[in-house]
This record gives sequence, structure tokens and C-alpha cells, in this order.
Amino acid sequence: MTDELTTGIASALTEAAPDGWAKVSLTVSATVLAYDYATEIRLADGRSGDIDLPAEVRGGFRELRTRMYEPGRGTWFSAKIVLTPGVAPEFTFNFDEDPKWWPPLHPTTFTRDLETFPRDEQHVPAWLRNLVAQGTQLERERDTPA
Repeated sequence: MTDELTTGIASALTEAAPDGWAKVSLTVSATVLAYDYATEIRLADGRSGDIDLPAEVRGGFRELRTRMYEPGRGTWFSAKIVLTPGVAPEFTFNFDEDPKWWPPLHPTTFTRDLETFPRDEQHVPAWLRNLVAQGTQLERERDTPA
């Protein structure tokens, strides 16, 4: 189900990599309202390189996050792909740790994310519980007449 997506992401990223690349790393931080894509490109001569992320990579990660949702467990907050020539692409997914957005996202962003991808109480990490509580309080204050 997700294999065709990860294969497509890896292929599109490989095709977009600059000539002479030795390693491509892409870290994606995600919520239902915001995505951040951080790349690190190492060329064979040791220099850093640049890459323009194709729409297939961005859209692929968005779809992957939705498809990887597990009822009660949630979905990932960050994902990483590492490409090295001649080696199978390496994907890792973070379902629980704070991805440490910079600048920080508004707490209601996480409220929306938890509404879209619900988690059972035991699968809501403390950092997320805190942000959702802040977001809920801010919404309550906004909706309460002065």
C-alpha cells in the first residue's frame, strides 16, 4: 500500500539530485496544516549541493502521512529518507517525538492534527498533549464573548 509511494518518492528524489551526488537526506516535518522539508546534499567531492524538490516528493509525503495513519495510534510527525548510490533508500518515521518546528507552530495546528488523525490517550505524547491543551484553551478564549 505504501511501497509504491516510497518507491515513487525515492525515484523522484534521485532524478532531482544534482550530478555527482554521494548522499541525499530529506527530513519532512508534518501536521495537517503545515509541512517543512529540510534537505542535505553531499557531493562526491565533499561539497554541499542543492536540490529543487519535485512536486512528486512533496505530494508523495503528504499522501504517505495519510496512508500511514493507524486508528488509535496516529501517524508520523516527521519522516526522513536517505539516498546513497547503490544502496536501497532508507526511510524512518517518527510517530511520537516532538519534531521541534522552528519557528514554533501555533498550538491550534496540533489540535487540528489530532482531530484529523485521532490517537488513543496512551498514544498522545506529553509534548502533544500540552500543545493541544494550549490550542483548546486559546480556541475557548477566542469563542467566549468578552
